[in-house]
Amino acid sequence: MTNRWLLLLGSNLADDARLREASSVLSAIGEIDALTPVRRFPCDNGAPGEYYNLLVALCADIERERFGQRLKQLEAALGRRRDASSEVAIDIDILASAADGGWHADARATAKGEFTRASVRALLDEAGIAIAG
Repeated sequence: MTNRWLLLLGSNLADDARLREASSVLSAIGEIDALTPVRRFPCDNGAPGEYYNLLVALCADIERERFGQRLKQLEAALGRRRDASSEVAIDIDILASAADGGWHADARATAKGEFTRASVRALLDEAGIAIAG
């Protein structure tokens, strides 16, 4: 069964090259559609610096748990470290999945407070996307 996922890509490296690389790697999993251009936002957790962000939709024949694991593997392959470093080479978060003609919030994204972040709200607004749940 093909699923449609709403993904947020982010990086705080010096340029947006890692987002473009991640998009290319994701295209090997399924059909990817950039819903916004790459945007740069200040860190919204009070830390100094800025993030490049991109909102994409991905259609793929993969279920949620396996997809989440696959994204972590892709992040690691693209240089993501999960330590105390403030450098985030790439972060790929599942925001929502498509069902019944709309987007439905991913429980993990909701628990992490993704939809309260100004950058996420700005990207969703720019793409004209409303999230249910």
